Amino acid sequence: LVRGGVLPAVIGVVLRSSPRAPRSLGSASFTMQGGTEPTTNAEDQARAASLKQSALQDGAGADASDTALNSVPAVQVAPGVFKYVLINVQGADGSVKKTLVCSGPGSYHVDVATPVVDKLKAMGFGAVIPGGGRISRDDDKKTIHIYGFSYGFGKGDHAQAAELCKQAFPNHAITWSDEGY
Repeated sequence: LVRGGVLPAVIGVVLRSSPRAPRSLGSASFTMQGGTEPTTNAEDQARAASLKQSALQDGAGADASDTALNSVPAVQVAPGVFKYVLINVQGADGSVKKTLVCSGPGSYHVDVATPVVDKLKAMGFGAVIPGGGRISRDDDKKTIHIYGFSYGFGKGDHAQAAELCKQAFPNHAITWSDEGY
């Protein structure tokens, strides 16, 4: 979805594809075959809150360049199952310049967002992270499915993420759902 000429982006992280036993959303972890994988903890929550604060305060400098921002792909989603985060890039005047959807390594959504936010801050831009979830990209089937939520940042606007992915992957069938973690 393009709003005021601004393109959004998605960020993700590879997850194991083992079946999971369902747990309540308030649980700090879920059980997988062979063990437990963390979904969140107090440190993750604190890191996410700190990143939200610093992403906006430390960026948005007067020397931010739209030309430099154009070098940052709006959608960075690798094949596989990933955590993702939407990132709204802000200029010095507070206006949203671009929205990003990206992927990268990490156990928590904050691990996915941090390298991108650091790059944006170095370019002089601020960032707002309105939420996240998960993305499954299958190039053999030409599908992308967006779902779930982030404990640290809340549920992302999956419809917005899907619109951005449609622009980046015009030959893929793109779906989204509010179901699942």
